[in-house]
Amino acid sequence: NCGDAAAKAEEIRQYFHSTYEVYEKVFECVNSDEAFTIPPVHRLRHPLIFYYGHTATFYMNKLVVAGLTTRINPRFEEMFAVGVDEMSWDDLNEAHYSWPTVQEVSEYRLQVRDRIDQLFREGKFELSLPLTFASSTQTDSNSFFWAVLMGIEHERIHLETASVHVRELPLRLVKEEMARFWVRCPESNDAAPANEMVEVAGGSVAVGRAPDSAVYGWDCDYSDGKNVHEVAPFKASKYLVSNAEFFAFVKAGGYQERKYWDEEGWSWVEWKKPQHPWFWVRDEGRVNGYALRLQTELIDLPWNWPVEVNHLEARAFCNFKGAAAGKTLRLLTEAEWLLLRDRYVKQDQHEWGVAPGNINLEHYCSSCPVDKFANGPFFDVVGNVWQHCETPVYPYPHFRVHPFYDDFSMPTFDGRHCCMKGGAWVSTGNEATRDARFAFRRHFFQFIGIRYVEGQEVNESSHLRNVLGMDPEVDAVTDFGFRASVGPVPNASVALAERVKKLFQDHASVPPRRALDLACGAGRTSFELTATFDAVIGSDFTARRLMPAFSLRERGSATYSVPDERGVRKALAVNASDYSFAATRERATFYQADPANLHAHMTNFDLIVAWNVLERSYKPRAIPQHLLGRLNRGGLLVIGGHFEYDETVSHREHWIFMDEIVASLGVGAVEVVAEPFELYAAFPLSIVSSDVRKTTFMVLRKC
Repeated sequence: NCGDAAAKAEEIRQYFHSTYEVYEKVFECVNSDEAFTIPPVHRLRHPLIFYYGHTATFYMNKLVVAGLTTRINPRFEEMFAVGVDEMSWDDLNEAHYSWPTVQEVSEYRLQVRDRIDQLFREGKFELSLPLTFASSTQTDSNSFFWAVLMGIEHERIHLETASVHVRELPLRLVKEEMARFWVRCPESNDAAPANEMVEVAGGSVAVGRAPDSAVYGWDCDYSDGKNVHEVAPFKASKYLVSNAEFFAFVKAGGYQERKYWDEEGWSWVEWKKPQHPWFWVRDEGRVNGYALRLQTELIDLPWNWPVEVNHLEARAFCNFKGAAAGKTLRLLTEAEWLLLRDRYVKQDQHEWGVAPGNINLEHYCSSCPVDKFANGPFFDVVGNVWQHCETPVYPYPHFRVHPFYDDFSMPTFDGRHCCMKGGAWVSTGNEATRDARFAFRRHFFQFIGIRYVEGQEVNESSHLRNVLGMDPEVDAVTDFGFRASVGPVPNASVALAERVKKLFQDHASVPPRRALDLACGAGRTSFELTATFDAVIGSDFTARRLMPAFSLRERGSATYSVPDERGVRKALAVNASDYSFAATRERATFYQADPANLHAHMTNFDLIVAWNVLERSYKPRAIPQHLLGRLNRGGLLVIGGHFEYDETVSHREHWIFMDEIVASLGVGAVEVVAEPFELYAAFPLSIVSSDVRKTTFMVLRKC
């Protein structure tokens, strides 16, 4: 983040191209189009074709949102936009997708690569150093370089996740010859080293990336520069848990013993009925009875390589190991891992001459023996496989979302996503840095292993208390949807739903089958519409705003907070059982989507409600026509807003006003079937104050 700006800009351009190329090496491993479209065996992720297109569309979607370029292929840029984790807003229903051919996606990837290279070479965007999280949107040039870096590091995340995907494909779909690129470690041994505990003196450790960090970070990486944790003395295993050490758990029937598993873990065991780690393959024809699946081949299980398990298995193993030793063992905390790293690795990724572990694709394209890379008295403090942590991912002090990707982290601050630290052999770029911070749901598989700890009892979930009030926007959206009234102003979400249901009854010429509620926020209007419509889709620009709606639909409750007159946050709860929609709430489903470029399956609606959508879009003028194309003939489009635009959100030439909407749809496309109506909405500012705005709606029927 220093030096000659022009040279650094060229370095970023080259980094973009090298990232693009190494990512495509993952997909060169497969031998047919079938490999791209076959669903993964666990059904927790999309087929490989999604990930092939996803990273390219990510670049484009971020640059388009920033107003820095135009779309190349709108269909691809919505189809491949969302669906990575098994979070509720990720649409994994394969019936919603008609995947393009591999050739079409390859051609699209080339178009994106050419477009971004052209943007670099045109000279329109001049890099100014230092470029930081805080300065990343101050100018178009800063926005361009940050958005591209975001795309690069995002693609490097998926270099790892797509590698796991290939590893899960049937071997008949994989090219064995690609083992020449994905060169595995040739060293293995049936005799793994006996693990032992190493004492670690306590101390202070800085947690989080500094605000002026010299390298790119994701929003959850950053702290305020003052976030220092005191770590008590502890003992940690010298080595990562090897396949041999974990085999004792398998042999002892650990997968069948309820006593080793927490409630979530045992539910997973009863569901999946595992007998051994995911990448082990039972094979009586092999010397030790097991094989290990790698990227492109199946090999005899290397007993001295690290075991790869999910967080539930890791916790169960600690309980098993502790019971056998008469001790209480657990996983590392995030702060304990940072203490080990600062003492025994010291330099960060960009300062390495040679990687101090099996990381960054510098040594092998597989795991390696757990006693191969020493870091002080330990081995594999960084690299080989990630290390599961006790710590759920949570927001550090001074956490701020980034406007280009405002739901990267917030949806994971739910206590159900646990940190992993240290990186794996395939972790590159940001992933290989000290402050990289990633988390998965506890049942997810990745290249993650175990280092166990004997130390004081910890309650890492206590960090989650910081989430209260962390996203005031979502809190306000939830309060807006579910507060009964603000003074004399009744709940506008309910008032709109009731008005729309009556309008539909009076003026629609189709039955009430499917409805779309755009910019739905916490989902109150969507839920109210379920009393009339067979299916309601609620959609918003960002998954953050949908979190309360998902929680209500799936668990029947949601929590949020509001400030009192002194600014002190008060926790509140919404329970579906208190509302008339309790019995019909499962008719509502929710998707993150761009209202100017909706998912292909979001169509054939009998009612579309678009409320304050135009003002929040980068391209409002395109929205009415786009929505009309998703509406059934005889259905109603109820569209409105306050029509107060912001030039930081959309350019003037894209603005549209109430008196222009009908004309923009074309002669004879719609008919106005009711007088425009006004709705007063109170947007809460605190428990006692609100901002009351007037919204004007028009009611159109598709001819």
